[in-house]
Amino acid sequence: MVSTPKAPKAPDPTQTAAAQTATNVDTAIANAGLSHTNQYTPDGSLEYKVTGNSTMTDQNGKTYHLPTYSAYQTYSPENQAIYDQTQQTQLGLAKLANEQTGKISGILGTNVDLSAGNVDKYANDHWQGGFNNQWDRDQASLDQSLADKGISMGSAAYDNALRDFSTRKQAASDQYLGDMYSNAQNSILTERNQPLNEISALMSGSQVNQPSYVNSPTTQLPTVDQAGLINENYSQKMGAYNQQVAANNAAMGGLFGLGSSLLGGWAMKSDRRLKDEIKRVGTLDNGLPVYSFRYKEGGPVQIGLMSDDVREAHPEAVFEATDGFDRVDYEKAVL
Repeated sequence: MVSTPKAPKAPDPTQTAAAQTATNVDTAIANAGLSHTNQYTPDGSLEYKVTGNSTMTDQNGKTYHLPTYSAYQTYSPENQAIYDQTQQTQLGLAKLANEQTGKISGILGTNVDLSAGNVDKYANDHWQGGFNNQWDRDQASLDQSLADKGISMGSAAYDNALRDFSTRKQAASDQYLGDMYSNAQNSILTERNQPLNEISALMSGSQVNQPSYVNSPTTQLPTVDQAGLINENYSQKMGAYNQQVAANNAAMGGLFGLGSSLLGGWAMKSDRRLKDEIKRVGTLDNGLPVYSFRYKEGGPVQIGLMSDDVREAHPEAVFEATDGFDRVDYEKAVL
């Protein structure tokens, strides 16, 4: 009987997953290296360096070491000088703001007084004097005008003119104080906020500028489908195995058909010298090689044994015919 080929072993899912993980990690490391492109410009440079590594362990317990990159930005000498000077200026502003904060610390603990009395006092202190001076000048002008007209002080005409003047002055004063009340409130708040605004302006000028990085072009390597390749290789082996099984089945059928046709004393020409296109296609259970071949005299491809092989294992199954070529008794050689 022709020996049966062994089926290929199916891929182990765990090993396949591990192989795919290893491929993915290698691809990721390669892509990281390609993506970290050093840049050099007239204003400075940006360099990437491997400064360490991190570890990753997969589900099978295998540990991978992944490189860790750090970015280093360096200014040109001119830009570095500008940067240093700017930092010194900003530091000075920050210190000045800190000093001013100490000076006005008492303001923050005092409530803003916007009461009517305080607002009126503020308006009187800052603007009432100017208002009164103007009306004093107007009254002096009125007195002079009345005197020029011969209207003396204490006369009815004088009293009427003075009464009209006083009425206008009071109305103007009421209007003036109403307008100044809102201005006084705003001025009180402005005086309270002025030192705080100055400190805020100083602090805003002391903020550190963060360096900006440019976007470098990246090159991505595709990940090899390791699992797909493993499964494809298995499929190819299975295909070859199935072909071999089919060929062996055909050989078995031909060989047994040949053996059964020769039962009863018939023998087949099995001398190697009579055959061409000899190709070994299998092995019988008793160890005899099985071949495909064509007879030199013509005919289709056939399956059978070679007399020299049979003579070594079963000499009783081989005899020489009258034509000088060997014959094999398949009943003795095969069955």
